[in-house]
Amino acid sequence: MAVSKDTEKGTWTSQIWVEDWQGKKKHKKKRGFASKKEALEWERNALLASKTDMNMKLADFVEVYFRDKDGELKQRTIRNKRYMIEHHIIPLLGNKAMDNITPADIIQWQNEIRSKGFKETYQRMLQNQMTALFTHAAKIYNLKDNPCTKVKRMGRADADKKQLQFWTLDEFNCFIETFDLGSKYHVLFDLLFYSGCRIGDDHVIIRLKLDKPSKYAGLS
Repeated sequence: MAVSKDTEKGTWTSQIWVEDWQGKKKHKKKRGFASKKEALEWERNALLASKTDMNMKLADFVEVYFRDKDGELKQRTIRNKRYMIEHHIIPLLGNKAMDNITPADIIQWQNEIRSKGFKETYQRMLQNQMTALFTHAAKIYNLKDNPCTKVKRMGRADADKKQLQFWTLDEFNCFIETFDLGSKYHVLFDLLFYSGCRIGDDHVIIRLKLDKPSKYAGLS
């Protein structure tokens, strides 16, 4: 473990050696810290992450979570989950230690999400990501107290079919991330969303033939 200063650039570098799950030594290094304090903080968090200590920050545990899920989840699913976590969870709770996040913190996070005006089905999707992180921490890494189990889940799993629902721009961006940029589906859904076209419009009819059935086969 060591931190050092680059006298030419005036920045700090931190580097450590850690053991992976097979007991092999791995070297981690990061440059460009503005202060020695920041370099030491990165070193501390990196060591906690290597040991998966629940005193690690939520933002660092996210990387542990996706490392563990790499062989279980499809890449599209990972991209989708990452988008929601990085945009709606980390900005609010990312700097707090996993074992210091309380049910009250989860409630405040829920209130912040509700204030953004997302429809209830999207709120439930975000809640599921938060719950997944803490469930994994509790089951695999012995987090003693899972705050999500003490708080009522926000949102709804099913949309009200009698009520017309519209995606917000943020919700659409989350969805479009699941398609490869430049693919025919990416282009078609962009056209549908930004033009307002709907299947059955008098001036245009767009039919999408998907390889597999999908709940996103149309926007309405």
